Amino acid sequence: MSRSSRITAFIGSPMDPRCLGTPLMPRLATLGLLMVLGGVLWGLARAPDRSAALAELGDSVEARQSIAAWESLWSELAERGVAALNPATNDASRRAAGDTVFMRYRNLWGPIDDDARLAFQLAALSGDPARKLALIEPLTRSENPLIRFRAHLELARLQRRLLDFEAARMAARAALAVPDLPERLSADAWFILADSAWEQDRLDEAEIALNAAIAADPGFWDARRLRLEVLARQLARPRQTGAVCLDRTRRMIEDLGALPTLAEDQTQFRDLADRFARQDTMPHVALALIVGLGYRWSGDTERARVILENAERLHGQLPHGCERLILKRISGLLEPASTPGQPP
Repeated sequence: MSRSSRITAFIGSPMDPRCLGTPLMPRLATLGLLMVLGGVLWGLARAPDRSAALAELGDSVEARQSIAAWESLWSELAERGVAALNPATNDASRRAAGDTVFMRYRNLWGPIDDDARLAFQLAALSGDPARKLALIEPLTRSENPLIRFRAHLELARLQRRLLDFEAARMAARAALAVPDLPERLSADAWFILADSAWEQDRLDEAEIALNAAIAADPGFWDARRLRLEVLARQLARPRQTGAVCLDRTRRMIEDLGALPTLAEDQTQFRDLADRFARQDTMPHVALALIVGLGYRWSGDTERARVILENAERLHGQLPHGCERLILKRISGLLEPASTPGQPP
């Protein structure tokens, strides 16, 4: 048998009955399926960073939400710059920060009866804590929920000033327990809970309460400023998940961007960066990112570059997946902008 005959016998000729048992179309379909599968596998091997980060953070609902919020933040910054972090402040009755300790409302309560108004006014004017308590305490039993809420809130403020943190927390919780109040009114009570927890080094409680205060009132300067401190401490603690680490870093960026706008003082970018840069050693890459952004948004791009360039040596202090995403953003900030003044 010739060589060509042997080849023909092996693969079968068109008239060979063996060929009729293996139709051409199914073989082509199988080949096409294999090609598609190969393309899918190649795509998975080169999956976007979100998939890689998700694998490192853990494929959970919490991780997916954290990554989505993180990427949304940076998309907003890329589109609008730091202006994307300006919080909505459409409540003219609230100051962003207290003009005295924990007092920032202005014409908040509307009309109240004359006796209650007089009691609140006399309590505010009195310098005697016992006298203040005697005037305010009966108002905690008022039938008017707004008066009852304000009385509990004033008691919480008073106990906080007296450094009785447990009594302050109890009064703040009583204020939050008053039913049928607008959510925005709860922010001050949440803040007193947070501040009291902070003073007692109860960082988890402080973080939860501050998140609630800012959710109720995004324009609350005091709450955002304290949350920066709490989150910086929380990030330095062990035993946090990658998703929690990423959420905390994102919230620090949001607070950093919001505070100067709320205070109408852009020098706060540098003040805040200086505040965290003064630590003896930068503890982790998240804080390096915060400090670098603070200097960058203040206009000191050289100082920002120095901080960010040294961030890599801080790796290993945070969960790996969280660090990876932060370092990727730091690397992007160090790349030359394609156009002058390109955000963030």
